[in-house]
Amino acid sequence: MSGNYKFMDFSKIKWSWQELLFGLENNLISRKDIIKYAIHTLDEGILGFDIVLKIAIADEYENIFPYFHELISLEVLEEASTIKDKWRYVILKELHAKKSDFDDFNSITEEVYADFGYPKDMAGFIRYMPLTEGKSMEESWQAYLTSAKKDLKTNKKKVFMHE
Repeated sequence: MSGNYKFMDFSKIKWSWQELLFGLENNLISRKDIIKYAIHTLDEGILGFDIVLKIAIADEYENIFPYFHELISLEVLEEASTIKDKWRYVILKELHAKKSDFDDFNSITEEVYADFGYPKDMAGFIRYMPLTEGKSMEESWQAYLTSAKKDLKTNKKKVFMHE
């Protein structure tokens, strides 16, 4: 994946460690982002507090992957497709919310489309693809955002904002 998602503030979202590992392995986020997230979520009531603390205080050269695997072993396993869909939804939701900030909004959208394997549910808001069911690109955007959010909730992988 391209890793050109610097516009995204992923720390506002509640993530599982499986989802974070996917993001790191696919260059959606960096090691620094993981450490910031660990610091942000560090609370004595969290599952695996001592392991999250190790990530939060990791130095630049410390291997944090073993900590991921320890934390993942404490979670209910998620399907890879659900994890990928959540990342795509969060990226696209953030991109759409900030679209006026970009001169090349459609190009970035097309990068996401390519990075995630050209999913059919995005075709309606990709400028070089035919419109779907007579909907405008914006209507297709809204349909995707609504449908993806519903699907994530159905899969019990809700995207929550930290309080």
